[in-house]
Amino acid sequence: MLYNFLVPTTRTRKKLADLGAVASGLAHEIRNPLNSLYINSQLLVEMITALPDSEAVRKEELLSTARANLKVTQRLSDLLTEFLRFARPPSMELVVTDLNRVVSETLRFIEVDFSRRGIELKAALHPDPLPLLADEKQLKQALLNLLLNAEEAMDKDRKRVRVATGMKGGRPFARIQDNGRGIPRAERTQIYRLFFTTRKNGSGLGLPIVRQIVRDHGGTIIIRSREGRGTTATITLPSEAQSKEKLSGRPGKGLLPEKVR
Repeated sequence: MLYNFLVPTTRTRKKLADLGAVASGLAHEIRNPLNSLYINSQLLVEMITALPDSEAVRKEELLSTARANLKVTQRLSDLLTEFLRFARPPSMELVVTDLNRVVSETLRFIEVDFSRRGIELKAALHPDPLPLLADEKQLKQALLNLLLNAEEAMDKDRKRVRVATGMKGGRPFARIQDNGRGIPRAERTQIYRLFFTTRKNGSGLGLPIVRQIVRDHGGTIIIRSREGRGTTATITLPSEAQSKEKLSGRPGKGLLPEKVR
């Protein structure tokens, strides 16, 4: 099945900006007491640990409860951070870069974890550089989110993830393909819906953030999936020349980056 998206309208962008402003204020009100709760939970763990061992069973029960509170508080803090990333994305810091290098560095970051989980990771990168104008940090985040989704989808004895880069229609692309369980038909229309997740510890923000990052780069994302056969996600981005041509016609954008990193 195929999923794509349209460039948001001015009205949609305004709504997102309003959402970001509300989210920022709400997050500030939540984060302060949440941080206090986390610190207090840490202190509680230290105090319980220092208790005498005369009631070892009771002490262990208290420690278990305090550590569970720490874990939940940390999860809420992480969720809040991800939501803010979606509602108020950071400004883009564009540089001329090579998609092959961005993909390679992202794979090096995750390959140890894949190996530990018995996932066979193979990359087939385009033989030539694929120059584009991008925020490297954000683009790596999008690729990492897709790779983590692939990692969580594995349910076979032989787990495989294939990553490829190339050019199509003058535009560079990166493709991530897994042989996992695929997306059930009933869930395919939900994958970009905020907070929708089938993962035990998922936030439901991974794919919406990926789509947002790709949109901000002027690109597209297509996801194909077959239940029981796996999922393929393809990100296609404007080339360096296409991005510069588009930006050069916009007032107030300043100098375009020239240095390749």
